[in-house]
Amino acid sequence: MKRILIIATLIIMSLQTMAQRGGEPNWISIAGKVGFGSTLMFCEDVKNDDNAKQIYFSPALSVGGRLGVVFKDRVGVSVEYLSSDYQHKYEFTAPGDAKARNTNLRIKASDLLVLARYTGEYGFYAELGPKITFVKSIECTEAEQTYTQTDCFKSKYNSIVFGFGFSPYNGERIIVSLGLRAAYCSKDIVLKPVPEGGFSGTGFTQYPNLQMNPFSAQVMIDINYHFARFGSATCGKQKIIFFK
Repeated sequence: MKRILIIATLIIMSLQTMAQRGGEPNWISIAGKVGFGSTLMFCEDVKNDDNAKQIYFSPALSVGGRLGVVFKDRVGVSVEYLSSDYQHKYEFTAPGDAKARNTNLRIKASDLLVLARYTGEYGFYAELGPKITFVKSIECTEAEQTYTQTDCFKSKYNSIVFGFGFSPYNGERIIVSLGLRAAYCSKDIVLKPVPEGGFSGTGFTQYPNLQMNPFSAQVMIDINYHFARFGSATCGKQKIIFFK
């Protein structure tokens, strides 16, 4: 959590510095977003187990929106909310058994992001910031049986987000952006100790000290609309001017 606060503080300080240099906010925008890609758990127990295999393409879907401020020097800051569905697929093979058991760990969550974005002259952009994931539910499906395992994991966890992309359409007030985004959590999200019987019925029962660090990579598409700008009133004060 300290790392997240440090990054957010640095972003705010940078924006304040730009404002002092004359880079006051220019555009206020909203955006609808959708992302699709793959997720995986960095898990040493599974990696070191010859009878276990992680499937590296496990679907990740995120849908939501963003509210942001774009500065005159092409730097902006935004707050995003995403409803996400992260899946993590595995194959476990019991000793002496030739048939693998397919296992799917599914996390449904809400993501809150604070991002700084720089957009270049030709529409290329890069973004960086923290993400807080609030876990709604976690289920593990194996051998056609589904087990609720929400109590085995932390109710929220923090990640670092980095993304880049370009704008295939750049209108006067509507901008369509297409890019890649990666998020990584450096902290273990499995509760210690794991509640008794938490992983019962799945291949994870063989790992008493199970540790997992989630990673996701998604293709992101967002449609941005600049609906207002900052301007000066007759008294000299800043005010928000909405477009008609």
